[in-house]
Amino acid sequence: MNFNHIVVQNILRDKSTYVSYFLSSVFSMMVFFLFSTIAFHPMLAELDPSSTLGITMVLASFFIYVFSIVFIIYSLFAFLKKKTKTLGTFMMTGASMRQIRKMVFRENMIIAGVAIITAIVCGLVIEPLFLMVAKKILRAEIFGMYVPIQAILLTVVLFSLLFLIVTKIMTRMIKKEEIVQLLKADMTQEKRIKPAPFKLIVSIIVSVFMLFSMLKEMNWVESFGIIAYIVLFISLLLAIYFTITQGMLLAIRIWQKHPSYFRKTNMLFVSNLKAKERSHAHIIYLLTILLLGTFVSTSVLYSSYYNVEEKTEALYPYSFQYTSVPGNELEAQKDIAFIEETLDETGDNYEAYYSSFKTDDERRIAFMSVSNFNQLGQHTPLTLNDNEYFVVAGNEGVHPDEESIYDYPFGNLEFAGVEKRNLLVTGLQNVYYIVPNEVYETIAYPEYKIFAYELDDWTNKTQVAETISSKITTELGKNLIASKIELYEAEKFVKSITFFIGFMLSLIFMSAAMSILYFYLQTSLEQEREKFSGIRKIGFSMKELTSVVTKELATLIFIPFTIAALILFATVLGMHNHISLAFYQLTAIGLVIFLLLFIISFFFIRKGYINKLVN
Repeated sequence: MNFNHIVVQNILRDKSTYVSYFLSSVFSMMVFFLFSTIAFHPMLAELDPSSTLGITMVLASFFIYVFSIVFIIYSLFAFLKKKTKTLGTFMMTGASMRQIRKMVFRENMIIAGVAIITAIVCGLVIEPLFLMVAKKILRAEIFGMYVPIQAILLTVVLFSLLFLIVTKIMTRMIKKEEIVQLLKADMTQEKRIKPAPFKLIVSIIVSVFMLFSMLKEMNWVESFGIIAYIVLFISLLLAIYFTITQGMLLAIRIWQKHPSYFRKTNMLFVSNLKAKERSHAHIIYLLTILLLGTFVSTSVLYSSYYNVEEKTEALYPYSFQYTSVPGNELEAQKDIAFIEETLDETGDNYEAYYSSFKTDDERRIAFMSVSNFNQLGQHTPLTLNDNEYFVVAGNEGVHPDEESIYDYPFGNLEFAGVEKRNLLVTGLQNVYYIVPNEVYETIAYPEYKIFAYELDDWTNKTQVAETISSKITTELGKNLIASKIELYEAEKFVKSITFFIGFMLSLIFMSAAMSILYFYLQTSLEQEREKFSGIRKIGFSMKELTSVVTKELATLIFIPFTIAALILFATVLGMHNHISLAFYQLTAIGLVIFLLLFIISFFFIRKGYINKLVN
């Protein structure tokens, strides 16, 4: 029996430990490979001349790569703990530290090599389906099949280097004293959680302050830039960590003093929870963070994809809006004639609105007569008295200034109301003051002509928009043409990309969460088996032990889910001014779906884990 044979036998003997790590690594590498196939697609330049899609896919691949580094490091630590007895046995038979490091290194490199090959093969098998889905989501008919040589080389080289460097560093950290210490770990009690109320309070205060500052858009946040967001991210991670660890400690103490502590198997369950409170808290924390990433990736990104039409109409109220600058009358007539001729040729119904406004160009404050306002069909008709004025927003999401009109010599006009919805294209003017016709005639500012068109079923009129935009474009000093159809297509494209990437990332987060839970249960299985075997000898029935295991697994699975869901809802409620009702509905639906998946997974995990404990 040579050394390599021993390495292979070790892998086969501990295949139950390696299988989850292997499958999760394969999945992460496969997603990296599939994203790379799009990033290096030969037709990408034609689809996306600005390279936005390619850059986005490369960044997503980079994020997956960084996540894989963290995941592999964690997995190697888990394997080291699981293989304590194996390494100790080799030491007792005379193996040197150099041989032990060499064995661990080769084991992981063999698994890495097989995982990389499996990921590439699976990726090549799935690639046609993946490109077909990408073609539909990204509306890219030119996305055909090709041999992704660059993606294959990139995946092989980067992940080979990743496994090589991380495994080399981790094996260098293996020391004889640590193996002996780890060998004794099964016989020694793990460290308890130390009370840290001060750290908990400080982390929560910092997190709340940072969130409040960002929601209120305080000046200091902008001055610090990305540093402020990094501080927020770290403070939130610490706040969640201390909340979970201190909450675990507090819950155990309260339960021990509660009368229910002495009922049925509660004493055994709480005692077992207390003995492993530190490791349980760490696993709950890791699962909470990963599940939170999963929820955010799906809920936030899908809701943004779902609300594209509504947000587009808020920014651009009309299918087409042509704004003519003073002095451009002849050119405007030709452009309008072409637009209306093109719309007539479609044979579809459309509404045409003609209006005008006068503006103070320096301050971009516009004035519109009540008659001109009523000629625009997207708002409720308005009636004003001779001494009244009405305010309409010019920028989406910005409350219009209601009092700047008093800077102009229009007499003592009284405020009659405000419309927060955009009157015309967002950003064209800061605010629109609707004034009586008589007042409007006295205003000496230059007058801009507005020609607006609204089409039925406008989301499906891409061809019409392309025809008009090919002939008429915005010319500074002459006209401004804006189309919500083109904006909708652009936004839909961007949101499709983000949703597509977010969905794939959520799958990676979920697989990592399940893998970490599997690692934890697998590494503690032998110790738990011996413990429960001893407990059965003192009179506990199988039913009672099953009850304890069920409670413990429910704690590890559903508490992280609950905490992540509460954090998500707290974040959503804190941003209620920036979020639509549809987002709440989609978030609730998404959580219900995830909850059903977790309940089903719980019963499968419970059955398999109890069977392993019994056997």
